[in-house]
Amino acid sequence: MSNSKSLKSLLVVVAFLLIANLVRPLWSPGPAHAQDGEAAPGVAITGAGMSAWILKDGNVYYAVFEKQYESIRIYGPEELPEE
Repeated sequence: MSNSKSLKSLLVVVAFLLIANLVRPLWSPGPAHAQDGEAAPGVAITGAGMSAWILKDGNVYYAVFEKQYESIRIYGPEELPEE
């Protein structure tokens, strides 16, 4: 008699764990999606050594990393001439 009671209680525990496993994805956070709207402006960056050039919205920025002072200096913006 006790075997059938313990068997039923184990089956209830297994059923509860299976249901919890199926319900768990409902409580976990989902993936984030990008917001609809205007397109982001294009940005390009290139560099060599301790300097870099940044092109954003038709403006050019010049960035220099100064190792001695551990700082970055950014010069600009300078507008590109339109052709």
